[in-house]
Amino acid sequence: MKYWEERGKITIAAPAKINLFLEILGKRPDGYHEIETVMQGISLYDYIHMENHDKDIEFTCSNPKLTVGEDNLILKAVRLFQKASGISRGVKIHLDKRIPVGAGLGGGSSDAVATLSGLNRLWQVGYDETKLISLAEKLGSDTPFFVFGNTAICKGRGEVVTPYNLPVKYHYIVIYPKFEVSTATVYKNFKIVLTKNLKDVSFFLQSLASGNPEQLGACLYNRLEDVVFKLYPEIEKIKKNIGKV
Repeated sequence: MKYWEERGKITIAAPAKINLFLEILGKRPDGYHEIETVMQGISLYDYIHMENHDKDIEFTCSNPKLTVGEDNLILKAVRLFQKASGISRGVKIHLDKRIPVGAGLGGGSSDAVATLSGLNRLWQVGYDETKLISLAEKLGSDTPFFVFGNTAICKGRGEVVTPYNLPVKYHYIVIYPKFEVSTATVYKNFKIVLTKNLKDVSFFLQSLASGNPEQLGACLYNRLEDVVFKLYPEIEKIKKNIGKV
């Protein structure tokens, strides 16, 4: 994450992410799906402006469609950080929302981690990466990734993160269809087929490290794609049109 600091204030750039590879390995006893995914941070950001405040928490957002109540992940992150650190001072937060909502880009999770990291700096608490990860895990499945950022292999619910040192750089085009896709609905409609061959992430990583965009493009994979196409046929049309270009 990127930071801009001045006395009593801080701005954090919270990046979006994309899943270059996603395989579903099975269903866990806790009800979640066991996944193996390669996440990549991209240069599309929300901007979180924070400053010390003499009252409790004042939270505003540039997107009027987003709730600014206690169920917002930013406010949950503040409450969690206050409880963990024992600090009850106030903070004023404004979210400049630029990552599309409901696009699978992890904007909410990234904002939550940016809030934890920002408070850690603003209040000079000094938590290390391990502590921030332990807090982030309580806010979502993909939140730990944003503590690391860049490229990583994520397993479990998504919370087991192994940073991946990618030797090459790619430029990605992200297309947003201007409607929200519910991750919960997609997973709810996914049926595990035990006889289906699972994709090997090792083979994908070879393509990723090759530096060859065409080779990488041929290996991009998301097990949930078929479910998404059934629920949102417009997205399948978009992919087919892209293939014609």
